[in-house]
Amino acid sequence: MNILTINSGSTSIKFKLYKMPDEDVIASGKIENIGFDKSLISFKTKLGSENKHDIHIADHKAGLNFIIDKLTNSKTGVIKDKKEIYAVGHRIVNVGDKVSSHVVINDQMVETLRDCIDLAPLHNPPNLAGLEVSIDVFGKDTINTGVFDNIFHKNMPSYAFLYGIPYEYYEKYRIRKYGFHGIAYTYMVETGAALIGKDLKNIKIIVLMLGGGSSITAVKNGISIDTSMGFTPTEGLIMSTRCGDIDPAILPYLMNKENIGAKEIDNIINKKSGILGLSKKYTDFVNIQKGVMENDPVCIRAFESYCYRIKKYIGAYVAVMDGVDLIIFGGGIGENSPMTREKILADLSVFGISLEKEINYNDSPGERLISSGSSRVPVCIVKVNEELIIARETYHLVKS
Repeated sequence: MNILTINSGSTSIKFKLYKMPDEDVIASGKIENIGFDKSLISFKTKLGSENKHDIHIADHKAGLNFIIDKLTNSKTGVIKDKKEIYAVGHRIVNVGDKVSSHVVINDQMVETLRDCIDLAPLHNPPNLAGLEVSIDVFGKDTINTGVFDNIFHKNMPSYAFLYGIPYEYYEKYRIRKYGFHGIAYTYMVETGAALIGKDLKNIKIIVLMLGGGSSITAVKNGISIDTSMGFTPTEGLIMSTRCGDIDPAILPYLMNKENIGAKEIDNIINKKSGILGLSKKYTDFVNIQKGVMENDPVCIRAFESYCYRIKKYIGAYVAVMDGVDLIIFGGGIGENSPMTREKILADLSVFGISLEKEINYNDSPGERLISSGSSRVPVCIVKVNEELIIARETYHLVKS
């Protein structure tokens, strides 16, 4: 059975075509800069790969049709007709608490997703656009599924997801902690538990998904019991351009001082804060780390603040789970920055955590343990594969 996975961004489409249940990747690629004069296109199969920088992809519908053309092309294709794609699995960031599982999409579910746009205004609209384009391009005979990031956190206890505001706002507007990065976390905890030979349902894990958007989650016996991102992805850790946890009274204070409205303050906390706000010049960790090694004070300020916030959360999650049996790093920073991992886990000997420096700085690909032989808590790196989880969940939905 061929299953296509789609992760649709505001100006991008990432895809993989799987043969299931073998989990064999037949083709993969992405289109970036959709709607711009020149889109960036990569396409890869077992026969080879190609990259193009001079094709104009006007919108997501044109992008999906381009992908189908490549998949079915007599020279580059791996299938003869789009009808050979049995189902399309879509990543959708936040469906709120209106559903409690991944689903096969129908007309009613599309309307439900439309009602949830406010819960993730940066992510849900392009996710929904990709879904609607897929329904249009493939037609009613192809199954579309929604695989939701926040479903991983669905069993979080109410004392962890409720905020200390009037309860009526939860009742009226469903304002609560939802959590994000759930598809990535699903892959990370399953892979990490297998790596140390433990049953996921019998261990306590702290999982760090560190990238442009960063979060950390406490997983006890396979269940997310707390996570750093909240009602929106802005809560929690300091991120590339998001502020993370702040005193909420700062917002009206700044609005009064700067004479700005809700739209402007939202833009500040989501697009001008975090690493960018603290360093005044960088959003990416490559330049931040380079600046730290060159003793640039603004980079040191951003780097130390970023790592300190994560260390605080680790301590909190050890407390709420009464221990930890495994720590997992994933995401662009988590997988590729040994300096960051070392800084975060420094001085945590009270929890029995220590790294093997040489292994931590080894850039070997794939999953591996980086903790020392004397560490009571294993620490590992997992290369995140969200598409595989989307394909698996879609396959299970189709089979059932």
